[in-house]
Amino acid sequence: MKLALFCLLCAGPLSAAPYLVEDIKFPPGVPPEVGAIDFAPDGTLFVVLRRGDVMRATPKKDPGSWTWELFATGFHNGCGIDVISRDQVRVTQMADMTEATDTNGDGTADRYRVFASGWGLSGNYHETNALTEDGKGGYYLAVGTASHNGPTGEYTLGEYSKFGRRGRNFASVKWKGTTLHCDAEGNLTPFCFGFRMHNGIHLDSSGILWCGDNQGDWRATTPLYHLEKGNFYGHPSSLVWDERWPSDKDPLATYREDLDAYNKHRTMPAVQIPHQEMNRSAGEPYEIPAHFPHFPGQMLLPDNNSRRITRIMLEKVNGKFQGACTHFLNEGGLRSGNHRVRFSPDGQQLYVGQTVRGWGREAEGLQRITPTEKAEPFDITSFKITPKGFELTFTRELAGSLTESDLKFKSFTYQSRWTYGSPQENKKDHQVTAVKMTGSKSVEVTLDSLEAGRVYQLDLAKIKSKDGTNIQNVLFYYTANEVPGK
Repeated sequence: MKLALFCLLCAGPLSAAPYLVEDIKFPPGVPPEVGAIDFAPDGTLFVVLRRGDVMRATPKKDPGSWTWELFATGFHNGCGIDVISRDQVRVTQMADMTEATDTNGDGTADRYRVFASGWGLSGNYHETNALTEDGKGGYYLAVGTASHNGPTGEYTLGEYSKFGRRGRNFASVKWKGTTLHCDAEGNLTPFCFGFRMHNGIHLDSSGILWCGDNQGDWRATTPLYHLEKGNFYGHPSSLVWDERWPSDKDPLATYREDLDAYNKHRTMPAVQIPHQEMNRSAGEPYEIPAHFPHFPGQMLLPDNNSRRITRIMLEKVNGKFQGACTHFLNEGGLRSGNHRVRFSPDGQQLYVGQTVRGWGREAEGLQRITPTEKAEPFDITSFKITPKGFELTFTRELAGSLTESDLKFKSFTYQSRWTYGSPQENKKDHQVTAVKMTGSKSVEVTLDSLEAGRVYQLDLAKIKSKDGTNIQNVLFYYTANEVPGK
């Protein structure tokens, strides 16, 4: 018999201009620990929960009128979901990707089959994963490492590596800390290496692959990575599963003793996001679709450890991605635990799946974010580097010309090491030597010096737009991996 479950909205929506944040409750008795979310082609929202269930509901304007159904169950910590249709889903759980299908149309999956498998399982709680479609019927899979805070089991699934078992975050079994490609037939191959806990992966509308990662050992701060085949992204543990790495060589010891070799081998983040100020624990990056009213084409990165979502403005300089970050939403009714996001099929609303997985105060569930007006909030919408500084473009006309006193810049570096995170190093204050208005919404800023390899912080005065609106954000960070013309 089909199991229908009903939910009610608690205490009403929480609004914070320019967004309405609504809390969508799951039915009583259903632990609201969201592993992943996705929409079916017909607009049905599916949610896989960490404790094994897959729920579905048709979104309605009134969150209190949602009707939830149990579609499938029995998954071991479901972490990623791809909804093929209203009657078929694929879920990545700890050991594999399993397909669940409703073959008789009664609303509940009755056939389960393993679609893809091959990564190992040590029994450690931390070895979670995520998926994104590759656009060709297959997937890219982000497979995380294990944590020293939890043990491995007496028996493991797949090959075991004594070198891989070492370190704070380790890869004792196959392909931990690796991004895999899964073809349309379910065959797995390694795509790139060097991740700690890339809790989310995304292929954007241009076919470019992105992921974040969590600050910690070999992670100075929260990164956003542009993923390319064969590259190494800085966490050495996974290298024991890279066939190019010597089998008798310990990668952790090798790079701890030779940071110069390490820095030559690793691929730098496209954007380095300050851990305390912007994003403590990156979730799933996701491109804002063209139909969303605010900042289309830019990237969102939810924060699993704080009540905020980061907005990222990317550009290519000397053939490489880099860019700036600021807040998309900070507080305003948002819970923490944010790690999965999807836009509604019409692109007008953002859904956020949340679970803290035992880290920090309880913050679990599903929330919906709706712009309260079509016009973008007053903010910087483009932050681009020039040979001598930066060009800033705002969403609205400025109340007047900006001056040097309205813009305060400093810069610093990060260095990833075996230690947990990194402070901001080599700090430098910068003098703004010139400010030129290039339009009613744009300004070109010249600094006393500009150097590749640094993160530039902008503290912006609380300026107003021509219509009297206060600026939404005053803190921005630009990762200058490259400087144009140099």
